[in-house]
Amino acid sequence: MRLRRRATLWRPRFDIVQQRIPPALKGWLDEPGSLTARLAARCGGPLDVTVLRARWGRALLDEAQQLGQPYGGLDWVREVTLGCRGVPWIYARSIIPRTSLRGRQRALLRLGARPLGSVLFGPADIRRGAVQIARLGPGDQLYEQARPHAGGAAERLWARRSVLRVAGRPLLVAEVFLPRLLEAIDSACPVGGD
Repeated sequence: MRLRRRATLWRPRFDIVQQRIPPALKGWLDEPGSLTARLAARCGGPLDVTVLRARWGRALLDEAQQLGQPYGGLDWVREVTLGCRGVPWIYARSIIPRTSLRGRQRALLRLGARPLGSVLFGPADIRRGAVQIARLGPGDQLYEQARPHAGGAAERLWARRSVLRVAGRPLLVAEVFLPRLLEAIDSACPVGGD
């Protein structure tokens, strides 16, 4: 049986207190800085980055709307997992409009296995828009994309997304928090920044 896809219900970050988010995860969903740096601190070393897809493609309708661009154009779509010692912690999907890939931003096309956050949160002129939170489930496109990396039967997955502006040009980053990250947050080892 094939699931019918539905639009994900994204909520403003300030709604976070009204959602049933595991307490240990709240601070991670609300992280104002680089999630990549925080994950690396928790890991106790460099993150594993597995590039699942990095090519020209189409944003989902809600992604195009969030970016304020027409639906159906070609964008740079990058999907990766970020993990620690071979265990995926985050499934990330980035949408970079073609018009945002000018000048130095063209380097975003050649990230390879480097985390996007390690480039964005460096010396670049970057501004984060409003953070949105979602509880993903079967039928949500992002859930279906992240589920194979969840390490088992994950009924629901928490995610956040925001539009980042690099030198005034937008890109959308969505991050799905996989169950094994929750296990790492709850465990005493490895020690890191939560």
